[in-house]
Amino acid sequence: MANILIVEDEAIVALENKMNLSALGHKISAITSSAENALIAFHEKTPDLILLDIKLKGTMDGIEAIHEIRKHSPVPVIFISGNSDTKTLQRISEISNVIYLQKPILVDELTNAVNTMLSKDSSALTF
Repeated sequence: MANILIVEDEAIVALENKMNLSALGHKISAITSSAENALIAFHEKTPDLILLDIKLKGTMDGIEAIHEIRKHSPVPVIFISGNSDTKTLQRISEISNVIYLQKPILVDELTNAVNTMLSKDSSALTF
């Protein structure tokens, strides 16, 4: 299965996502709580998929982190957030090959999003 990088600043949410993804047979390459650490983990672990919260610890948010990562790789991304304001949704819609999930995330939603993003046709996906 896939190597997945989880970027989430709420420890309980990160562990729940890790358990759910591991139960689906995926390997968790790393869990980080800041965008800055996500950039480091991405370059060290080269994950197949990133599960990424938008609001994170540190000075950079998840959307800014993806812009930096996408300078090096078109890795697919699943954004997760409790924040669904218009400005945030607009920023996400400008990024290709992403899915946005609203917290709390149901296991079926996560499973479907991961399967979609790992499918061969996901490169054409936009928000």
